[in-house]
Amino acid sequence: MTITAFPINASAGSPAYSSQQFRESLAALLSPGAAGLQVQAGVRPGPGLGVSVSGTTVTVTPGVAVIQGGSSVAQGPYMLVVDANVTATLAAADATNPRVDLVYARVRDTDADGSGARDGAVLVLTGVPAPSPVAPTPTDPSCVVLATVSVPKSGGGAAVVSTATRAYTAAAGGLTVGTVAPPNPYTGQLWDSGDGTRRWDGTRWRYLSYAPVTSAQAANPPWTTSGVFVDFLSASWAPVTVTVPPSGMVRVTIGADVMNVVSSTGLTQAAWRASGAATIAPGPSTSILVRGTRISASRSYLITGATVGASLTITPQWYITSGGAGTVSITGGTLEVTPVP
Repeated sequence: MTITAFPINASAGSPAYSSQQFRESLAALLSPGAAGLQVQAGVRPGPGLGVSVSGTTVTVTPGVAVIQGGSSVAQGPYMLVVDANVTATLAAADATNPRVDLVYARVRDTDADGSGARDGAVLVLTGVPAPSPVAPTPTDPSCVVLATVSVPKSGGGAAVVSTATRAYTAAAGGLTVGTVAPPNPYTGQLWDSGDGTRRWDGTRWRYLSYAPVTSAQAANPPWTTSGVFVDFLSASWAPVTVTVPPSGMVRVTIGADVMNVVSSTGLTQAAWRASGAATIAPGPSTSILVRGTRISASRSYLITGATVGASLTITPQWYITSGGAGTVSITGGTLEVTPVP
């Protein structure tokens, strides 16, 4: 067992620190990994280590990354610094099938991995051509993925770079960004996945909040039908579709300026119906209703028990008992649909 207090000035040559002890100390400053001395490896968020391809030349721009040593749980993290553009050449395209190449950063440390080398590098690993190719997996124990490059078959067009599989590091307690979730989350950890901020509750990622999806009315309906609810034409007031969150709840808010002056009992309604993950017909609790006058109002309704992960579509509708242009109207309509965490 070794307990390291770092840093302390040496007296008579003690204490002395190895590179491994220094790396282990860095683990206190970074988001944790799978074990106590491991960290969440990845690229530092921001513009660094950008990957592009022109013809057969791959270019990686300056930047920094954290690479977790993969030869032992006590190896600690390495800081990889690229201070100038690095270029590599793609292998020739296959005549028959496309392939996916992998751009990654690697650290070799012979004291830990027995590689005989002490260096860092940015490399391109050539994939295997196939009708449905997949990215190759590096054999290097200490590395991070920077990007994939989709290489079409010969004559099939230009290669395309994707950073969708790139992981990002974060300081201890910091917010992780990117489409790759932290692989070893701790309770309370935050992750901005690009479509919202999520929190790990110890079991799963839960969104802290969702951005509302809105639709604004562009035109009055034609008033050609009475006595039944009718969908607005998409060009007049478009429906809204969202994905139901793990809670199974979605809040729908409708607002409009509604008029019916045909008679004291003449009725006009601005309403909505739900389809897909939940089926809800229009009714008093989902509509703005007016008789013989004009009002501006909004109404919210909480949908519960919708199918998690399924698409829910909210379609605006109109209803009149009688009347036409000049005596009935629905204007300024807004529809706001918000998944609830």
